[in-house]
Amino acid sequence: MIQRNKKCYLIVLFILVANCVTAQLKTTKVPLFTADSIQSGNTKDIATNFFQLALNNLIGSNREFNFSASPFAIMLKRNPDLNLDTKYKKNKPLRKMNISFGIKMDSSFNFNGFSSALKYSIIDETDATTSKIIAERLQTSPLNIERKTLLKELSKRAKTLFPNANEIDHPDYKRKDSFIQKTNQIIQDKPFNELDQEFQNILTQVVEENKLYQIANIFENKGDSSFKDIDIQKFEYLKNSIKNNLLWTIGLSDTTYNDKFQFSNIVIFSELSKGLFSPEQGDNNLEINAKIAYNFSNDTIEKNRNLNREILTLEAGLNWVIRDKKTDKSFFEVKLSTSYYHNFTNLYINESRDIFTLNITPRLRIYEDIWIPVELKYNPANSNLFGFLNVKANFTGLSKLLKSK
Repeated sequence: MIQRNKKCYLIVLFILVANCVTAQLKTTKVPLFTADSIQSGNTKDIATNFFQLALNNLIGSNREFNFSASPFAIMLKRNPDLNLDTKYKKNKPLRKMNISFGIKMDSSFNFNGFSSALKYSIIDETDATTSKIIAERLQTSPLNIERKTLLKELSKRAKTLFPNANEIDHPDYKRKDSFIQKTNQIIQDKPFNELDQEFQNILTQVVEENKLYQIANIFENKGDSSFKDIDIQKFEYLKNSIKNNLLWTIGLSDTTYNDKFQFSNIVIFSELSKGLFSPEQGDNNLEINAKIAYNFSNDTIEKNRNLNREILTLEAGLNWVIRDKKTDKSFFEVKLSTSYYHNFTNLYINESRDIFTLNITPRLRIYEDIWIPVELKYNPANSNLFGFLNVKANFTGLSKLLKSK
């Protein structure tokens, strides 16, 4: 009965945190959330831009329920005004940081301690919302240059057509004001085909006189699309071009004993991911993944509680990302890696000082951003095979799943 109640408590806790995550979607703008939608599942595990729920080692003896978030995402949930570009850039250190909290459990779902972690992205070239590459390419694109020329020429045309209509009681004041409003609309979010014929004729004349070929092509072949629509399409294309850039993080994690808030394990770690090539949208790609960790843990040989046991872990491998041709989102990944463990201190009975393992981690996206990764490790020295079953749920997939209920 006690074990059943503990399971119920864990499920309730999972739902409460999930509701916290879904509330985020109701108060923020879509572009920030779609910015990392094409990142691989493996990359999101290294650093999440918003929220992630995880159930780790579900079939093992050391299970964990974990919640990770960016401090900026938590602030954004309470104050949607932070979505403004100036405040978004100002809070860059908080956006590059991840904090996480976890509850450890044994095989019977008995409480086995707390865990927490702090992680910071030293380099994150995959964030499309703050990418200098994307910003520069959008600013220097031929279309953007022509659009500035169009705005300048339309402003001149307004002065020519209504030279004295500066006062509100002037008979041409309303016509001039209407001309300026239409200019702002076409520069921003109104398609060419939705404008009145008179203004279309003026636009066509200005475009021809100034040889604005990019804009002429849009008016002729994409008249139902606004400049804003074209910009979004361009952003999506550029976002695809940086998804394989470098991501490098450092962090510190800890685990407590199950009866006291005293550390039983402290880990200093660093992890990176980098794509090997720049595929076209929808093409599969490969990522290099590397991790180094130094573990200070409880030495059970000693009677007193301590952190005298020190272990160095090195892991390196390749992650094969299989993407959907239409959406460019990863739906299946396989990571092949090797790991090396070295124990600097006391050895237990039948324990080796050095351990080498071969690892494979297939990862399946079952619904939006809800992933099931299965990690398998093989030790060639003793032919021992062991594995971990995890469930990772990022904010978007979890929210849509709960809304569909």
